[in-house]
Amino acid sequence: MKPNLIFTFWLALIIAIIGTFFTSIALMNQWSRYVSFSEIEGRPSYPVQSLVREIESTLNKNGNLEAILLESRISEFGDIYLLNSLGADVLGRTLPTEILNLDSRSSSQQPILTRRIETDDKKLYSLIFHFNSPAPIWTLFKRFGLYIVLLAALVISSFIAWFLAAKTVRPIQDIVLASNLQGEGDFLTKIDKKIIQRQDEIGELARQLQLSGMKIHELLKKQKEFLRDVSHEVRTPLARLQLATETLQLDTNDERSLEQIKCEVTIINQLVQDLLHLSHFDRPANSQKIENISLSDVICDLIDRSQILAQSKNIVIKVQGKKWQNINLKVVRLLIDRALDNLISNAVRHSPKNSEICIRCSVCDDHCHIGILDQGNGVSDSDLKNIFEPFFRVDSSRNRQTGGFGLGLSLVKQIAEFHKGKVVALSHNEGFMVKLTLPIYKV
Repeated sequence: MKPNLIFTFWLALIIAIIGTFFTSIALMNQWSRYVSFSEIEGRPSYPVQSLVREIESTLNKNGNLEAILLESRISEFGDIYLLNSLGADVLGRTLPTEILNLDSRSSSQQPILTRRIETDDKKLYSLIFHFNSPAPIWTLFKRFGLYIVLLAALVISSFIAWFLAAKTVRPIQDIVLASNLQGEGDFLTKIDKKIIQRQDEIGELARQLQLSGMKIHELLKKQKEFLRDVSHEVRTPLARLQLATETLQLDTNDERSLEQIKCEVTIINQLVQDLLHLSHFDRPANSQKIENISLSDVICDLIDRSQILAQSKNIVIKVQGKKWQNINLKVVRLLIDRALDNLISNAVRHSPKNSEICIRCSVCDDHCHIGILDQGNGVSDSDLKNIFEPFFRVDSSRNRQTGGFGLGLSLVKQIAEFHKGKVVALSHNEGFMVKLTLPIYKV
């Protein structure tokens, strides 16, 4: 399961609360036991003195010593032995080595408290309390007290919390710093790889920002190329227009200059129209009229409009396919006509004389495919991926002899995507094909 930062924080908070609660209970319990232990260890030991008086009373009354020695309140802190005058435990228990060698004990060994008990009939007993090893926390209590220990625990908890918070926040700070550098072109290299490889929301954020940075970088690059290409396309006809105007000023009857001016104005107007159509898709198109039209009507109208252009090069246009006559599309008719006109114009422009152009129509699932195949030289595989970019023209057609600005296919792509379709270009043995895919309208 993919790590979730919110779940991790929630789980850490719950664990911290529960851990703090039980740690507090454990500390207070240990403190209470330490206080009871320190009363036994202190001088005078009031709990031991109370036990001596209780045992002395029981001996004088011949009572039950076993319950007192084994169930005394202080028995949880050590072992209680009562020795008779012969040095044997009254309960018959084996004495530990520390008690047998009581006289030779060093001060570093565990403490042993001894008390002398004398009964009314003058019998002598020895009460020996053998301490168990104290808990390690008691040593801290004895040395620093409860509040210092609690303060130390708080400091340690705060340090751990700071470490966890810093570990979470620092990657975000690194991402913020890297995002501030995206205008300087350093965004793609400034995000730490460890942050990119994280599998939680921070890693996802870093990857999304890196992807956004790459897209921004690519868009800025395309914008510069677009402005450069527009300037190049406009500058050439304007230069020819200026030259024709100057020639016309010298000879007002120069028909050739007038025709040149008309031609260049037409070229500039066509470029502006194409640019306006491209910019149209950067804004919502709610005003466009979407119609339910027949695919058969669209193809027939396309052929009629293209006959004059095709006949200029003695090109035959034919249609293949049988299952598309009853297909309807829900599209903006003006845009679809413009897209198909661009495709057929490109096909005629790049086709040799006395050739043919084939319009292939097919239906697959909920989409129809309109492919326009010409018998031209086609496009290399390296250029296929760029053919739908604005102002892109393959090297063989850059000299303007074939016409166009390199905006036609880009406009076709925008129109296809506007209708939730797509367009692809294919080169094969038969020639070059551009296939437009559009969704079918079902009643």
